[in-house]
Amino acid sequence: MAVPITCKAAVLPEYGAPLEIREITIPKLEDKAILVKVEMAGICGSDLHIWHGKMGIKAPTPFIMGHETIGRVVALGRGREHDAASAKLSVGDRIIWAHADCYDCYYCDIVRKPMLCEHRTGYGMAPPEKLMGGFAEYEYVVPHTKVIKIPDALREEEALGVACAFRSVVAGFEKLGGVGTADSVVIQGAGPVGLYACVLAKESGAGSVTVVGAPANRLALAKRWGADHVVDIDEVKNAKERKELIYGLTGNRGPELVIECSGYPPAFAEGVDLVQKGGRYLVMGMTSPCEVTFDPAAVLQKNLHIIGSGGAIITHFYKALRFIESRREKYPFAEIVSRKYALEDINSALADMQAGSEIKPAIDNRGRV
Repeated sequence: MAVPITCKAAVLPEYGAPLEIREITIPKLEDKAILVKVEMAGICGSDLHIWHGKMGIKAPTPFIMGHETIGRVVALGRGREHDAASAKLSVGDRIIWAHADCYDCYYCDIVRKPMLCEHRTGYGMAPPEKLMGGFAEYEYVVPHTKVIKIPDALREEEALGVACAFRSVVAGFEKLGGVGTADSVVIQGAGPVGLYACVLAKESGAGSVTVVGAPANRLALAKRWGADHVVDIDEVKNAKERKELIYGLTGNRGPELVIECSGYPPAFAEGVDLVQKGGRYLVMGMTSPCEVTFDPAAVLQKNLHIIGSGGAIITHFYKALRFIESRREKYPFAEIVSRKYALEDINSALADMQAGSEIKPAIDNRGRV
């Protein structure tokens, strides 16, 4: 494939400002690096926090946003021959990739949790000249990045959610140790993380799955992805009323497992209140610093297990893709992408995500020359 000298990218000039379309010089290819043409880039709830400077990690501006990317290989650096699963890599392959961990620090080598890497190189918050963001025509994948080929059978719309939400859910369920057979599960939040948690809980043997969230279009998709019950917070606005409703669905004991996927600070105290005695509370959505008020005596009195899970490694990308590939006839995974936009319409896409009118907006470059 012919590689241009420059490409267009959406750059965040300063926090809170509209993104600007700029012409960026494509970096020279290093050994084991990969240059991809961006086929599709998802817009994540975290992108809204990044846009407004409310993420836990705050990089200096300007930078190219976008950390959920499906790319088609246009050039492979010398020595890059296969993906993390030993599949041969060639020009034209579609790939998805993790943030680049060093595999040479205490957390990578001793704790064996690379998502805590002390020297992680992240995508979606790097200076424009590095071309390491998905809101662009091309993206540069640095040499130590772990990548996975996307199965030929999967459409971009089916695979896109693996780049952030689903790999995070797979990692969270791994840390949780699975769902108890026939357990009742309540999921707080009906965004992509909540939706993937819903389908994974159902497929893991949950007796019932209830998704609490809004708006109605997300809850409708939750039903198609396996939810037995949904609770619309636009209709049941009071936490006490939601508890009464959920207790009525769970034998008046509360659910054995509550999974927080909302990122909404008050949801934490509500989740602790909902979970039954001896139950588990998995927290995955609180990505931004915030303060909450809750009664810690409840943790002791209920003998609760509270588990935090953030980030993922290439293992979880691989497992998520295989999960979708094996169940794509059962669930409409492509419906997670609710609307597609041109790169030049990135600010409209971000605004629609912020308004909650879209489940997952995506930048679609497939028609670009």
